[in-house]
Amino acid sequence: MDSRERTFLALDREEPDRVPIDFWMSSGFRRKLETQLGVTEEEFLDAHDVDLRYIEGPKYVGPPLRRLPDGTQEDIWGVPRRTVTVPAADGMETYQELTEPPLAAASTVEEIESYDHWPSPDWYDYRRIEAQCAQVREQGRVVVFMGDRLNRIAQLKPAMYLRGIEAIFADMVLQPELARAILARIRAFYSE
Repeated sequence: MDSRERTFLALDREEPDRVPIDFWMSSGFRRKLETQLGVTEEEFLDAHDVDLRYIEGPKYVGPPLRRLPDGTQEDIWGVPRRTVTVPAADGMETYQELTEPPLAAASTVEEIESYDHWPSPDWYDYRRIEAQCAQVREQGRVVVFMGDRLNRIAQLKPAMYLRGIEAIFADMVLQPELARAILARIRAFYSE
């Protein structure tokens, strides 16, 4: 049974030969694969029969993402992130850390609706997706989603970044109209 058969059986709630396997790795782990084991990410995934694969996705062609004077850069949602560097076993590792959720202080649906950093689907060139998917399909694998954590068609993650982790969960119970407004804007972006 190949990855496609296995995954689509599981999605149809039928029993495949085994549970489909996914695998995420940090940039540090990817670097170790290449330097210490001498294998690429793709070779590693194939060697371990990982079923699900990611594609780069559409090309961002929208307005330049803002870089603030302190080096903080905003993502497509207007969420500011700073680069953090920490020691790792094989050198230094970097990642992006949220500085302040931009909708943390919002207290009305109107404030959420008037937020001026809602992204547009028109900021992307989608022409290359078909070829990316075809390449994965030719390998007998399954595309699960694309790109980095910002354009994975997730709804809760961008909401957590925009509002704050605790706040969006509290909103779901205490101010559901705020949570609905944020999630509706995120959903509309991905649906389009």
